[in-house]
Amino acid sequence: MSAPKKLRAGTESEVTKLKKLWRDTLTEESRDYWRELFISPACSQAEIRKQLFARLKTNLRHDSQLTKFRDWELEQRALDVEAERQAEDERRALAENPNWTLDEARESVLKKAYQRAGARGDFKLGLDTVKQDLNAKKVTLDREKLDLIKTKAAQLDQIKALRDPKAALNDADRKAIVDKVDEIMGLK
Repeated sequence: MSAPKKLRAGTESEVTKLKKLWRDTLTEESRDYWRELFISPACSQAEIRKQLFARLKTNLRHDSQLTKFRDWELEQRALDVEAERQAEDERRALAENPNWTLDEARESVLKKAYQRAGARGDFKLGLDTVKQDLNAKKVTLDREKLDLIKTKAAQLDQIKALRDPKAALNDADRKAIVDKVDEIMGLK
């Protein structure tokens, strides 16, 4: 499963134990077996809970716990499908536009995710897309801040060289540094 799986219940709850088993331990074949059982009209929720206890040592005492788990599992599958779609959208965008940067491809993918969320009326997908969009913008902004800090540090090093009495700077070097200081200060 590719999408992050947030485990919301208390860390010691039986539902959380089942979620961890599902996410971290069970094979895809095992998951398929349980999914079939969940939708089988021949098996009651009580019987499914008994089988979960017998096979997985997970003691769900109430139907509502099983229902919560099943809802979580369906949501995880939907998130996985959307993650796969977005990865395919990104791959296709880069293949169709080889001159694009990764940021341009990501922007295209996010645009498609917004469109899918709107077309389906999927509020959760829309919110998840907003989160991804904001995270991508934060990373871009952080990268720009880092570049600016590096540039300012280099400029500061040049200015410090001017103040160093031992520095052997010729007039052209001094003029270049003074011009840079004027540029930074907005005097040029």
